Amino acid sequence: MDGQIPITAPKAIPSVERLVGAVHDRSALHRSYIHGDQHWRAVADVGLRLLADNRRADPLVVFLFALFHDSMRQNEVGDPGHGQRGAELAQELHGRYFQLPPDRLGLLLDACAAHTDAPFSDDPTIGVCFDSDRLNLWRVGITPAAKYLSTDAALDGELQQWSKSLHGHARDWADLLLTYME
Repeated sequence: MDGQIPITAPKAIPSVERLVGAVHDRSALHRSYIHGDQHWRAVADVGLRLLADNRRADPLVVFLFALFHDSMRQNEVGDPGHGQRGAELAQELHGRYFQLPPDRLGLLLDACAAHTDAPFSDDPTIGVCFDSDRLNLWRVGITPAAKYLSTDAALDGELQQWSKSLHGHARDWADLLLTYME
């Protein structure tokens, strides 16, 4: 991912297993097919594909967004405030399980808090975060609407077809992080 903000995993995320474990410990629905870890990993996988065409987006923020955005859902249907609660969990775990400079942490918190309410974003990083999540709506029978997609890459038919078959087949967190670091 030449030209992007580099991820230095040992410094930014000393142990992805500990980070994911801490999120699982606090997440009531981490085993959920709809909003749990399978979904989070699929969002991270889609984020990787979107980053290739969005070089100004911050890969570490996208990776962390995938993990935190739905982590604090309390139910599978209407759950107002779950994004804000996910942002609060990210804030709580910051400094202990992962480290970001203040401006990048702000992007992560904003993306998590707004991911269900904001229609799209012009910010490259937040746009990739939103689109990564929205391109996993197939799992609940929803076709992502073009008017809610922030990046040109998310409109690509081939990428959408690939994302449609991803849920339940995404890579594990360690493999995803290694790919984000490439």
